[in-house]
Amino acid sequence: MNIFSGIEYKILKDVNLDRKYNGIEYDSRKIKENYIFVAFEGANVDGHDYIDSAVKNGATCIIVSKEVEMKHNVSYVLIEEIRHKLGYIASNFYEWPQRKLKIIGVTGTNGKTSSTYMIEKLMGDIPVTRIGTIEYKVGDEVFDAVNTTPESLDLIKIFDKTLKKKIEYVVMEVSSHSLELGRVDVIDFDYALFTNLTQDHLDYHLTMENYFQAKRKLFLKLKDKNDSVINIDDNYGKRLYDEFIVDNPEIISYGIDGGDLEGEYLDDGYIDIKYKEQVEKVKFALLGDFNLYNTLGAIGIALKIGISMEEILKRVSNIKAAPGRFEALNCGQDYKVIVDYAHTPDALVNVIVAARNIKNVNRIITIFGCGGDRDRTKRPIMAKVVEDLSDIIILTSDNPRTENPEQIFADVKKGFIKSDDYIFEPDREKAIKVAVNMAEKNDIILITGKGHETYHIIGTKKWHFDDKEIARREIVRRKMVENVN
Repeated sequence: MNIFSGIEYKILKDVNLDRKYNGIEYDSRKIKENYIFVAFEGANVDGHDYIDSAVKNGATCIIVSKEVEMKHNVSYVLIEEIRHKLGYIASNFYEWPQRKLKIIGVTGTNGKTSSTYMIEKLMGDIPVTRIGTIEYKVGDEVFDAVNTTPESLDLIKIFDKTLKKKIEYVVMEVSSHSLELGRVDVIDFDYALFTNLTQDHLDYHLTMENYFQAKRKLFLKLKDKNDSVINIDDNYGKRLYDEFIVDNPEIISYGIDGGDLEGEYLDDGYIDIKYKEQVEKVKFALLGDFNLYNTLGAIGIALKIGISMEEILKRVSNIKAAPGRFEALNCGQDYKVIVDYAHTPDALVNVIVAARNIKNVNRIITIFGCGGDRDRTKRPIMAKVVEDLSDIIILTSDNPRTENPEQIFADVKKGFIKSDDYIFEPDREKAIKVAVNMAEKNDIILITGKGHETYHIIGTKKWHFDDKEIARREIVRRKMVENVN
């Protein structure tokens, strides 16, 4: 198959270009003998600077997106806007594996990760490839996640591996960035779930309308829009639903306040699930409306796939939280410590309200920070949310990246109305220690922002850092001191 089929390209130098290649990569370190190297310009790195390294490692074809000095005896092919066309090259190379799979896309600001885990759980014994923020999982094989939605080449390679393992279904988080940058251009989705849309990523999208239009693209890529599942309690979800329902009457809407599929918390560790005028009471271990929303969306997808409601409800009672999503750490202490990925205003509201609704709660101690090199406008909004809903606030760092931490903290502090009514501890490890040592019986410590992450990004370097690891250590340390005394 011609790997350049369907795209415009210009051959700059032909050295047996039509040969059969052993592989294709955009990372020169992964190049092996007789590989194709794709040199594209990323946000921080220009692949053209690594052509020499790629050829040294065995590349026999170089795909470039701009004119370069052709000093090696290998083929050179010029393709403009290569990042948007990489998916087509990869698909041609791997013979379009995605066309032989059933692919479920999950998009929204919050809840994507939890929803993909829940969908996998509700599918029971059906093997699934799961792609998202925490990890990429193909059957029993797990890989570290680099992006929420991988680059198109990496996606196609995952699809190829999925097919070879005879797995039929893929459930994947689809980020707004991936939709804008063309990472999923070569995928026609079988099912799509919309969770919600709240402020995030405006450093990239600039406006909420742009952000919404990026998310909307997922539903334009559906083979059949009837296979949509949409949260209509969310204003943007309702807008999406209203647009598509006219010509697609089988879309499943869901919500707590209405929809084809409705859910309601009961007082005894159960929920009611209503669908097509039938109401079923189900045991449910998770807390918070956000978990109920995620569950309803996952149920909608499972129904679309063809799983019976009877089977779905059996599995709902066994659903557990995804790693770092309202995850409780129990080391025998008489106060609660909960780790959550919340890093947007809406997500913070959800987790703090969920914590507040836990029985016999005393005080809510919230640890939070804001990421560097990201949307600055949400920082004071996050501060106000935490101040309004928490009893004690500990402001700390959260992946400052290349931004000056003082600028981040200055932006955050603009949102505090009670200007001095918070603890400021920029060292995140010390902040967790402060919280653990001040906690009283029935307090809840919420450690927000990083969730499943096991790193802290300072400058351009990742340092090992795990909120859960540090919190457990401090809980145990405090217990040991108390036992001695």
